[in-house]
Amino acid sequence: MTDQEVSPSPTPTPTPLDESTPEKEKGFFSSLRAVLTYRSYSVYLITSWILGIFGIILDSYMMLYFRQILVDFVAIGLLILFFTAIQLIMRIFGGYVGDNYNRKWLSVLTMAVSGLGFFILGTLPPFIGAIYIPFVGSVSTPLLWFMFGAFVTASSAIFASGSTSYIYENISPEHSGLAMGVFQTSVGFGLIGLALVTWLLGVGVSFVVTIQLLFLVGGFCYIAAALIRTAFLAPAKPILRKNRSANTFRDFFQQNGHAIRLLLVILPVFMGVLILDAISDGLYRFVSMFYLNEDLLFSYGEISLMLIVVLACSIPLSITVGGFFDRRGSRRAMVVIYAVMPICITLLILAPAFPYFLTPNVVDYLVGVSPVFRPLLSTAFIAMACKRINDILWGTLILTYLRRAIPRSETAKMLSIFFIVIMVANLFTPLPAAFTYTIFGATPVLLVSLLLNFVILAILLIGNIEPKPLPE
Repeated sequence: MTDQEVSPSPTPTPTPLDESTPEKEKGFFSSLRAVLTYRSYSVYLITSWILGIFGIILDSYMMLYFRQILVDFVAIGLLILFFTAIQLIMRIFGGYVGDNYNRKWLSVLTMAVSGLGFFILGTLPPFIGAIYIPFVGSVSTPLLWFMFGAFVTASSAIFASGSTSYIYENISPEHSGLAMGVFQTSVGFGLIGLALVTWLLGVGVSFVVTIQLLFLVGGFCYIAAALIRTAFLAPAKPILRKNRSANTFRDFFQQNGHAIRLLLVILPVFMGVLILDAISDGLYRFVSMFYLNEDLLFSYGEISLMLIVVLACSIPLSITVGGFFDRRGSRRAMVVIYAVMPICITLLILAPAFPYFLTPNVVDYLVGVSPVFRPLLSTAFIAMACKRINDILWGTLILTYLRRAIPRSETAKMLSIFFIVIMVANLFTPLPAAFTYTIFGATPVLLVSLLLNFVILAILLIGNIEPKPLPE
């Protein structure tokens, strides 16, 4: 355990390995070079690429995977609710853990526990069996095994805030936007996973077996990343904490209460925006893949192709938007990014009426040349691609914003509380979306998401989302 001190002072600038590097460099490439020389940043970045590869697979295919193993939309909603609730509980304790225990080892445990969860998910038993649970009834053995794997994977959230705090303190505030943008390029490595999914489906491997194989491969990669972090990450920086209660239980509530007050004082409007965005995004994410597959009749392979093109475009844009944040400030960047969101959802709603954005003759000719053009010429692809890319860029801005706004000694707790608030908002989306989609289809769910997008955009245009000064 590390003793730490509460201090509202700004995060100290990390020292690059190359001491000859000027403190303030001008130009994109010189800034990028400065970011990459920060001690431990490159090691953390390389291991985070593994998160990009398998995180994109989870984000892209899990709804379709649930549809294969559970069938019923309400059951899928309950499973998502279970996973989110476990993450929420772990995040509650994760902030205290992250600010009071060695952050390097927390970053190692994040990878190791995630890897164990992936191994469990990848060994889902193929046999059909059932176990009787009092007050619940018979539950299939594969479903129980899957829920156990989901529980272990979600449990890694208890270490995640400390892991993120570790790299936050190794990033200069001057280059924080660019540094977060480079981190977001990890999603581009999801191209490897998506290409593998597309290839396995192309050679005749079933969708369920394909996802389970990727879980197994992911488990090995996460464990390898944990070993790399153990060997090469620099020791965590100690921070002395004064006025710490000898009673751990009391200390937990005191520290978290202090962090909640700070978050509400520093980022009141910003948190309101993110709560509305979490609800909107939760509704959209629940129905979007089902909508593409079952309503618009795109195959798994065609959806994979769409995602591959999207990720290829996201890599340079993530770096660009991070640098834009550093140069021009947060408000303008957020308005520019979020203004595209309502357009994307509107196009998706209109996709059944206007399936292609080119004339029928041109579409027929190009599809005749190669069937690969069918999904890429669709209105749904334009809508989904722009929404995905903007979600990635929006995530870059949020991470950068938090990096600049919160004090170092409270980083893990405030990150945890931030994610807890988002998860609580997400808890309200799976079951309403499931019932609505089952009875009325996707359009009403997408319309509610669209309405929330307009409300958020209005707040960004009119309200002041900038952080308040740190209180004494």
